[in-house]
Amino acid sequence: MKKFTFFIAMLLGSISIFAQATIVDTTAQNRNAVLEEFTGIHCTWCPDGHKISNEIEAAHPNNFFAINIHVGGYATPNAGEPDFRTSFGTAISSLCQVQAYPAGTMNRHLFTGWQDSNFPGLAMSRSHWKAAAEDSIMNKPSYVNVAATASINLSTRVMTIYVEGYFTGSGAPASMNLNVAVLQNNVEGPQTGMSKNPGQVLPNGKYNHMHILRNLVSGQWGTPIDTTTQGTLFSRTYTYTIPADINGVPMELGNLEVIAFLAESHQEVITGNKAVMNFITPAGISLVDLSAKNMTTLPGLCDASITPKVMIKNNSSTVIADTFNVSFAYNGGTAISQTITTPLNAGDSTVITFSPVNVTAQSSNISFSTDVDNTVHLIDIQTGNNVTATPTIFHMPSATIGATHTEDFESYPSYTKDITNTVILNPTDAAAFTINKGGVTGLTYELGGYGASTSSYIMNFYGIAAGETVDMLFHKLDCSNNTGYGIKFDYAYAQYSSENDRLQVQYSDDCGATWNTVWDKAGSTLKTTAPVSSGNFFPKANEWASATIDLSAIDGKSGVIIAFKGTSDYGNNLYIDNINIYNSTTVGIKTTAANTSVNIYPNPAKNQFNLAIDLAENSTVSYSIMNSMGQTVKSFDLGNLSAGSQLQKINISDLAQGLYMVQININGTITTKKLTVK
Repeated sequence: MKKFTFFIAMLLGSISIFAQATIVDTTAQNRNAVLEEFTGIHCTWCPDGHKISNEIEAAHPNNFFAINIHVGGYATPNAGEPDFRTSFGTAISSLCQVQAYPAGTMNRHLFTGWQDSNFPGLAMSRSHWKAAAEDSIMNKPSYVNVAATASINLSTRVMTIYVEGYFTGSGAPASMNLNVAVLQNNVEGPQTGMSKNPGQVLPNGKYNHMHILRNLVSGQWGTPIDTTTQGTLFSRTYTYTIPADINGVPMELGNLEVIAFLAESHQEVITGNKAVMNFITPAGISLVDLSAKNMTTLPGLCDASITPKVMIKNNSSTVIADTFNVSFAYNGGTAISQTITTPLNAGDSTVITFSPVNVTAQSSNISFSTDVDNTVHLIDIQTGNNVTATPTIFHMPSATIGATHTEDFESYPSYTKDITNTVILNPTDAAAFTINKGGVTGLTYELGGYGASTSSYIMNFYGIAAGETVDMLFHKLDCSNNTGYGIKFDYAYAQYSSENDRLQVQYSDDCGATWNTVWDKAGSTLKTTAPVSSGNFFPKANEWASATIDLSAIDGKSGVIIAFKGTSDYGNNLYIDNINIYNSTTVGIKTTAANTSVNIYPNPAKNQFNLAIDLAENSTVSYSIMNSMGQTVKSFDLGNLSAGSQLQKINISDLAQGLYMVQININGTITTKKLTVK
């Protein structure tokens, strides 16, 4: 967490908090750069923009200032997510013609030649921010300087902001506007694509949001400055009562900062600066800053317990000689506390270890907190870093779910993330869930395998950052008394252009300590149709494929875990359906997997085709023919057929030209063939 220097003024009565001396530099200087970054918690590439902004700030800490404006569709929170938007963002976004994210304006200047169809106005692609700041803005002289101080009264939550400006040169327009922005740092929350900026990913897997615009205390477009001639000194004072929260997001006093900048009218920003922050405390009160950092070693997938461990650090210059509290809670349950009586010197830390707790949930975490609430003469000014948590703890139940297992995803509504009898390893909360046509506005065809059922499971690689993974782990199977194991499943995938999104099927017989890959396809070997770059890929019936995998390696083993592992390359979507983990005793599977062949010919066909089946035993057989929209156009129950070779002539003279899917159901097991009608 970012650390603050605190300037403490003792509140002994009504006192002036600002000296009368001028705080602004009266010598000519170059411009400072102010980046207004348009961002959102669901924007995949916005963390990369944050990273670029951080790098510019690190190189120019006194001359570059970032304001992160959460606005637009990517900033709209889902249920239970924080809302970082303000009433000011939409107007600024409209002024800058934001059409793609992330976008940013550098001093609201129009950089001719850097515009394209996505960035036609003041807003620029992140690829231009560094050059705009370093090679353009900060290399130009400024005809005005600005400086500011801010003071927060901890008793009343009133912030007083004092800004001075001095015009060192001529050329200023007759009217300028002073803008004063209140920002908030160190706000924990979700963020799509956070792996693109690992420096802001917290130990608990959440994202540390910085420089969030919370208020423009000078109004939407600032306060007019009417006298702008060379040698003019002006000052403005603002008071702002800090609310407890904005849109439900707590306003932590120690995490606030103030940026003041001057703009010609409400567009071209000439320069800006960050206010020096002061805190006013009651008499006899000292400010401290306790922080908590998770130190817990995560258990293995099948471990039954975990030992909570947290490091508490005193980041202030004040010795905490009195007691302070440390607590933890497992999965949001009742907090278990310790009172620490050993003094914690300035800059020192201590590691607190709690008694082990049983891991019971399939996914859980442990949260920690620390406070000085029982110490009446101490105030912890930066409480946002008083809490921490472990990453998600994944746990595999010890019981087995049988010798075989099937999952067709039909019993779940769209957007269900948790699947019965599975552990979903999804540390970044990537978009992976069940889906049917009802969950997609305007979609008219079914999203089950080959269009023959309603639902499937989607790994939304179209919106998952490259490198992020989702693992679907089925609960343990007891294969100790059976042989002939295999897996059949249906899948559909399209690249966006040439990406290598990957799907692997793996098994483990040592509870996840090691994994064996039995099927691995990516990119062009995984795709079932041509690339789709016009938006999310939703497969039609003829855009599916099937896989049958030999799993004889698990014959006779107990406690086997089967995993479907998806790895994003930020391509397009992957769908999985009709997973069937079988063995030689499974009804219908042995016949179709090992001893039955199915063929259709001629192909392409006109008016008629032959369905040839070699049956190892008497079998119940039916077939269905579906068009490219997944609609059944012809079906027939052939009844019980004898073992041996069977030939059925199927009339298709009433079918239009095109691609069809023929599904042959043998003893409940479906084989799918593509058929072209000419």
